[in-house]
Amino acid sequence: MPPTTQHKKKIVFIVNPVSGSIKRKLNKRTLEHHLDKSQFDYQILFTEFPGHAIELSRNAAQNNVDIVVAVGGDGSVNEIARGILGTDTVLGIIPFGSGNGLAHHLHIPFLVGRAIHVINNGKIREIDTLSVNNKVCVSIAGVGFDALVAKKYEKIKSRGFHTYFKIILQEYIKYKPKKYKLNIDGKNMEGKALFISFANSNQFGYNAYIAPHAKIDDGLIDVCIIKKVPLAQLIFLANLLFLKKIEKTKYIQIIQGKEIRLKRKKEKPVNIDGEYFKLSKKLHIEINPKSLKVIVP
Repeated sequence: MPPTTQHKKKIVFIVNPVSGSIKRKLNKRTLEHHLDKSQFDYQILFTEFPGHAIELSRNAAQNNVDIVVAVGGDGSVNEIARGILGTDTVLGIIPFGSGNGLAHHLHIPFLVGRAIHVINNGKIREIDTLSVNNKVCVSIAGVGFDALVAKKYEKIKSRGFHTYFKIILQEYIKYKPKKYKLNIDGKNMEGKALFISFANSNQFGYNAYIAPHAKIDDGLIDVCIIKKVPLAQLIFLANLLFLKKIEKTKYIQIIQGKEIRLKRKKEKPVNIDGEYFKLSKKLHIEINPKSLKVIVP
């Protein structure tokens, strides 16, 4: 009998051409060199406008594509997750963005060839996602100063850590902490905060750990409430972020929960995976346990 031919998996690479690290490229030559073509038939698609990756990934899932790879940052990962959530299609990541929070959390290599080899190996992990007023969040959502920075960052063409840090310094002094009312799994609390993060992963990106002990598959949200720090201590606090010791300061409180309701005085920006959205003054955040399949090292 003739040997049976192995069924190849279908894989689609969705590239955001305006991601943070645009000096790096993903092209056919790179894939031909690194991708295991005995396993995969591949296609490369490029996004042309915000939200395009949702449409492309949804079409891929409907056409029974096995893996959709986000070639971009956390915003690209978010859009593709929105397109494939609830299907059998698996998410892959080649980090080309600015912060790349989820890629850092999952220890996905930043060298393109190594990231492709992770995909070749095909180890799959089921991770949680969040919903924020029914909008999908894969890594971190936030309100307050965090969301303001995301809004300002979105309007600037120059990307990267220096741009992000410059916005923080420009806005920090004049920003006034906002009042909030929180309900975490039925427990009420209120006060003022510089910002509040709802963390599924442990960091914003750039290895800045806002929720050092967060696990992406534990069925819990780490609610991080940050008070405004005196300017003289801001650099000290920043160092604690990068050292995974932010919880050591009196300016932060971290509470875990599964369902959170937040009430603000009015509609304000919300940061969802690094992208700015304007949502209502009432937010409903809940965990969706092990709702997304991702390829990991």
